[in-house]
Amino acid sequence: MSIQQARAATDRLLPGLTERLRNRGLMALEQAEPAELCALFRESGAAALLVPTQAGGMGAAPSDTLAVLRAVGSLCPSLAVMMTMHHHTIATIVQLGGIVPAADELLGAIAANQLLVASAFAEGKPGSAIFNASLKASAVEGGYLLNGSKKPCTMSHGMDVIVAGVAPASGDGQGFAVIFAEGSGIVRERFWQTPVLAASDSNALVFRDVFVPDDMVLLAEGEGAEQAAEVAQAASLSGLCWFQLMVGASYLGVASALVERLLGRRGVADLQLAQLAIELEGAYQALLGTASLLQQTDAADPALYSQALCTRFSVQAAIERASNLAVELLGGMSFIASDEVAYLLAASRAIGFHPVSRMAAVPMLADYLRQTTETAVSAGEPAHV
Repeated sequence: MSIQQARAATDRLLPGLTERLRNRGLMALEQAEPAELCALFRESGAAALLVPTQAGGMGAAPSDTLAVLRAVGSLCPSLAVMMTMHHHTIATIVQLGGIVPAADELLGAIAANQLLVASAFAEGKPGSAIFNASLKASAVEGGYLLNGSKKPCTMSHGMDVIVAGVAPASGDGQGFAVIFAEGSGIVRERFWQTPVLAASDSNALVFRDVFVPDDMVLLAEGEGAEQAAEVAQAASLSGLCWFQLMVGASYLGVASALVERLLGRRGVADLQLAQLAIELEGAYQALLGTASLLQQTDAADPALYSQALCTRFSVQAAIERASNLAVELLGGMSFIASDEVAYLLAASRAIGFHPVSRMAAVPMLADYLRQTTETAVSAGEPAHV
């Protein structure tokens, strides 16, 4: 699917969004107040893109979701980052449907009111402290008090709901909390200093005795802790898998915008354009293939997360190669004459700052390779790697 096909899919699902983004222009959008992008997000209907149809949402297929993120990333990277954070959190909430009473109610409210959802998870790898490094929950009458911080958190001022990873203050455990931002007492503090992707409004959220009712929390402690822990782990794995694919699609859109600026230019050889096509479309097909696998496979399988990470880092490398080549072919005069080329190049590099970092993923991916090789050998198959 080319960038034009991705935009066509976006026009079908979210009519008028790409036209509004084009008309506003890249730099105007990236220098806009975050409230403007939040308004575009809501007005497009995109908040309900991944909400199941039974909850009143669009129930978009993974391929459509990735197309939307790629298309939006090519026109407004900051909005694509906002959408990535929102949609991967929705994917997590969907896993909690029928288990956490607040989850089904929340999905319906998101679809009906175009609520924007931020994520406040402590990033990590499966089996490690995904939740407990972020927020601590202390039990009180009728619910819990949350303390801690999340930084950065995208849509820090514009979100309506926060889904947070929490851990009991009194001991071990993990879980989720759903917090409605209005009236919660959450404090926003400035955190993002660079102009690149500043419109995504990624700042610090500080929780000081923020109250959350019992029915808005799934916490794996005490009686039923083991079952709750399994639910929380499965939901987090699913959300983390989707995050890797969504962030890949969003930044692939940024690289696509750089490459698009080459088309129609004189002096660009077919061989160079072919190389760019291989990088962009090969990466996109990898995202689609892994998304299809995620749909068909138990999302609680840690091996699936390793596969999602392999795809993400492969796509990240393709983005780096394509954007470098595109900027070189555009030439110094294009870099000098317009701030768009420099901005897109800088924005494309931000994929490397999203969790999980390459260094944090190394032990997990090495173990994954060892395990798959050992499994093949024990089955009497050649140990191809």
